[in-house]
Amino acid sequence: MSARSSPRKLRSAPKDSNFHSNSLVEYQPFGYVCRCTRQQYEEISILVRNCQTYLPFLTFRSLSTVAGGSNYQNSVNRLFPALPSLDCSARAYSYLDVQTTKLQELSRQLSAVAQIKSSFICRISHHRALPSDNLALVVLGNLKALLVAIRRKKVSMETSWWTFLDKNPEKAKTLLNGLMSKIRSYPENFWKAHPNINFHDFATLAPGRWLNDEIINHFIDKWCSQKRNTLGFSTFFAGICLFQDKTSCLVAKNYLTSADENRVRRFVKRRQEMLSLKAWDAVFIPVHEASSHWYSVRIDFNLKRIDIFDSLRETCLVNRQKPVPQRKNTNLMLVLMWLTEILADIRGETLSLTDPAETDRSWVCDPHSKVPFQPNAYDCGVHTLWHLKHILEYRSINLGSQSKEDSLAFSEDMGGKRFRLAQELLQDLKL
Repeated sequence: MSARSSPRKLRSAPKDSNFHSNSLVEYQPFGYVCRCTRQQYEEISILVRNCQTYLPFLTFRSLSTVAGGSNYQNSVNRLFPALPSLDCSARAYSYLDVQTTKLQELSRQLSAVAQIKSSFICRISHHRALPSDNLALVVLGNLKALLVAIRRKKVSMETSWWTFLDKNPEKAKTLLNGLMSKIRSYPENFWKAHPNINFHDFATLAPGRWLNDEIINHFIDKWCSQKRNTLGFSTFFAGICLFQDKTSCLVAKNYLTSADENRVRRFVKRRQEMLSLKAWDAVFIPVHEASSHWYSVRIDFNLKRIDIFDSLRETCLVNRQKPVPQRKNTNLMLVLMWLTEILADIRGETLSLTDPAETDRSWVCDPHSKVPFQPNAYDCGVHTLWHLKHILEYRSINLGSQSKEDSLAFSEDMGGKRFRLAQELLQDLKL
């Protein structure tokens, strides 16, 4: 599909009260278009040409005819066939990396369709519709259907791969070690795409390593900005606002002072701006305890719950048997109740959880909420990120068969999840 770089004026513009003199130009292959929409026609033409780089089956003729989404799905499936034998996992990963990179780029390009269509409809509403306008709407509709097919294919390929990794954790670890060796030799400028992450940070995703703050923060920032309903705090928030010693996060504060409240409000304002959140109804807080263990806090205003998620079996099972005042997280829960009142006020709500006379009894506060347990001492950071995955997807931690998607289920060995996080981070750096 091509368009003339300098659209040619009509020698004689049609006499129509809806068009001013010389308002029409010829723009192939659409025909005559109004000058006010020429920019959108150019954007459509460029978008189609860019997609043809990856989709040779794409033609203007096919895009000009109303087609069902299944037609595009079948074409995409043929061009991006299923993964090769997963027994040869290194070959499968290499194939997946190449194909998903193409699909990701196509998805990025086609995501512009909605904005182009919105601008186009706004402009054509000011004049009589031309045949070219109707044709452009058909093309845009087909490009949207193509975007759906591309995204489905990417999800399908990745889900098959992630399921394989979870079922074969030793192969996942072998692949991850090989990936670490490969990335170690990359030049320093490779990491310039993300100034807060370097190879030292990336290497904490290796088998048997504790994830560091930069890795945790990267995925909180990315995933929360995508979902747009959960205010995810950075790893620095808990130490500064909730604990007496910000470096150890071992002893919770007795209460939140007015200075603490001001800090919370500043944190909220900055995070809302950073994550581009106009509104939120849940909060996620990672906690780095003694720089050797990760766990998380979730506050949900819709479910009216405050939960502390800790994947250490001993912490959960032992403390759940103790009287509430003797449980490890009891003091932290009291501080979180103070925090929830402040957050409610920021949301424009009135909430009382700390005043026994006025406490809203509909809220549930669980200092040791049930979660899948880690079988080792080093997967706590991966579990913490998966807590966030489930919160964003399900608003709760789904246990075992309750998980709606195998690709999001917790696994006994999180080696596959580590490789998945490393793969996603590398894709982010490439973009």
